[in-house]
Amino acid sequence: MPRISRTIIAGAAALAFSITLNTSPAAASVSRGYIDENAGAQNDFSDEATLWSGSSYRNSNSVGVVQAILYAEYIINAVDVDCFYGSTTTWGVKELQKKLGFTGNDVDGVVGPKTWRKLDDRLIEGSIYSDSMRYIKYRATNGTTPNLFLRARVSGGTYMFKYYGGYFGGNEGWKQALYSSLSGRECS
Repeated sequence: MPRISRTIIAGAAALAFSITLNTSPAAASVSRGYIDENAGAQNDFSDEATLWSGSSYRNSNSVGVVQAILYAEYIINAVDVDCFYGSTTTWGVKELQKKLGFTGNDVDGVVGPKTWRKLDDRLIEGSIYSDSMRYIKYRATNGTTPNLFLRARVSGGTYMFKYYGGYFGGNEGWKQALYSSLSGRECS
C-alpha cells in the first residue's frame, strides 16, 4: 500500500475516533446568565444554552423552565420540578421530544437548538400581570395553555417560572430562570 494511502487512512481513522469521543452536546453562549425574552413571545428560546444531564447548567433554575414545560405536558409531576437535570428530566425530555414529533436519534433527552426551536414555537404572549410583567403561556401539545411563565420586563426580560417547593400554586414561588449553579437540588 503506498505511503500516501496509509496516511489518508490513518488520518481518517483518527478523525473518526475524535468525533466518537466528542459526543457531548455543545453548549451555547449564554451571555446574560438567564433565559431572556425578545419582543413578543417568539424567538425567546433561540439563543439558550444546551441543557442535559452532563451540562454545566444541569443544576440551575434554567432547568426549572424545562421541567415546568414537562409538567404542563403532564409528563412529570410538580414534585419533580427541582431544577436538577437528572434521569427523570432526561426521560421526560425524551417523552416531550416524541410529542413534538421527533424520531430516531433526535429523541435524545437533550434540550439543544432543535428542541428549543420547537418549544419556542409553542410560546404565546398573554395578559399583562403588572406594570413590569407579562404572562408568557406555553401551548401544550394537547392545546392547553397554563400560566407557567412570567416575563419581567424591568429586569431585562428575564423569564420566570412558577415554583413552590416542588408544587405549583399560591402567589409565592416565582423563580428567575438563571443559569448559575445551585448548591442544592432545589430551585432558588
